[in-house]
Amino acid sequence: MSQRILQATVCGILFAAAAGSASAVPFNSFDPRSFGMGGTGVASGTSANAGYMNPALLAAAHEDEDFALEFPVVGGRFMDRDDLMDEIDTYQDTNLESNLTTAIDTFSADLANDTKAAAVATEADALWTQLNKLSNKAIQMEVSGGLVIGIPSKKFGAALTVNGWVVGGGLLNVTSADNALVNGIVDAGNTSSAALAANRAINDQVVNSNEVVDKLTSNMSVRGAVIQEVSIALAREFNIGGHEVALGVTPKHLKVTTFDYRVGVNTADFDSDQGEKEYSDFNFDIGIAKDFDNGWKSGFVVKNAIAQDYQTVLGNIIKIEPQARLGIAHRTEWTTVAVDVDLNESEATGFDSKTQYAGVGAEFDAWDMVQLRVGYRHNMSDSDTSIVTAGLGLSPFGVHVDAALAGNADEVGASLQFGFRF
Repeated sequence: MSQRILQATVCGILFAAAAGSASAVPFNSFDPRSFGMGGTGVASGTSANAGYMNPALLAAAHEDEDFALEFPVVGGRFMDRDDLMDEIDTYQDTNLESNLTTAIDTFSADLANDTKAAAVATEADALWTQLNKLSNKAIQMEVSGGLVIGIPSKKFGAALTVNGWVVGGGLLNVTSADNALVNGIVDAGNTSSAALAANRAINDQVVNSNEVVDKLTSNMSVRGAVIQEVSIALAREFNIGGHEVALGVTPKHLKVTTFDYRVGVNTADFDSDQGEKEYSDFNFDIGIAKDFDNGWKSGFVVKNAIAQDYQTVLGNIIKIEPQARLGIAHRTEWTTVAVDVDLNESEATGFDSKTQYAGVGAEFDAWDMVQLRVGYRHNMSDSDTSIVTAGLGLSPFGVHVDAALAGNADEVGASLQFGFRF
């Protein structure tokens, strides 16, 4: 069972689970520049990531920005706030199932031995204790991959973005039936050998060789979505009241595939096609950016302006909702500093807390050849989910490689990008 728990858990991290509830897709970008700068980019982004962060930046680009081709852009993050993986490791390392099976087999050779009955109770109690440490603990994961082609221009900037994104997690549930089964063995074994021998599960293993551990019904609930997105960001600079302001819009086509089902911990096979439901939809982002020509730039974006609800096969809801973010940035020849703040709160994705991020980031650019980045992102809806980020860029002769890392005690993330800019 321990191996099967691990199999179900590893598969389940690609999805999110919470029976009878709704999940929302978070505001996120895995391009390494914004990822390494605390998730900022609404005002500090470039033509290479404007499609992710703010389409208006395509018409508010700096003069040294030109055509950008980014492929691949990949990243992911994994969250284990409840230490579920550690508890699974403990479950495996202590051989709890085999110990219980062995104790029952030993007892079956001497059904009148109270000492051996008590040994069965001890092993069953150890199994019950560790099994319940797994109960209602969650893991989360996001994985993304895509490509970007960006052409900045004050008159008509454009970017094509093709992206695939998996968001979700898993929740391990210990059933009341398992609790009753194991506790019944504990109580019987501590009472007498006769009481244990009369226990139905014990008798079935003794007489028919049907092991107790094969009767366990605990499971992992899984729910989530794979989102495939093709978008074209368009931007232009307009004179509004004597001020040059860039406006941008990103129409996008989405294919959303939801998953929602339970996997028994004693099931050897995992079928990723079960509980699947597909949707095809349209949405758009809209953004504003203002370059003040003194190093300062501001930006505002609303992502997924049309609220969408996607019902899973089990009747639960996965939401894509409008998300508003404001950013400011200052740039010099050597440095960029940026601050982004979410203006609204997003519902939890699976088991994660609600999110409303504030991020700060900085980049040091040495001769347009080497970029060092650091950042910090704080979830204003949850004081326990702050994270530190760092990144590195190498861009000799128009070819560049960017990488970023983020982490804290409960979360780790990374992103990588390769591309050309000229």
